[in-house]
Amino acid sequence: MSSILWWLFGFLVSVGFGAMAIQAGLSCLRQWITQKAKDENIPIPEAYLRELYIPGWLIGIIERVTFTFLVAFDVSGTAAAMFAWVALKMATDWNRLTADVESIGARSLGLSTLVGDIVSLLFALVGGLICRQGR
Repeated sequence: MSSILWWLFGFLVSVGFGAMAIQAGLSCLRQWITQKAKDENIPIPEAYLRELYIPGWLIGIIERVTFTFLVAFDVSGTAAAMFAWVALKMATDWNRLTADVESIGARSLGLSTLVGDIVSLLFALVGGLICRQGR
């Protein structure tokens, strides 16, 4: 297979399949959490239900493209950069915490974001490894 096809396939896996899998998975997980909280009369702060001003899909595409390139070119420290990125994303999301921080529903929705980040970076890793075959 020519190198350009490896790169196209790698980015299809990373950006294309990654976006579909994350959207479907997070949607199901968050609906389940919200329904479970509603069934148990557990409040979820409004801040956790609102969309951010920067769409999540855009952040995901940028992170998957960036880390796909870093993995494909075998850049030193990529694994550490991935962990640092997840930590920074989680830290910037902490400002949504309110007095309802004890709500298991709010904490569960926050954890769903972490799950989405890990899955996103897994797709970037796999896509980058596929692209590396074309180098």
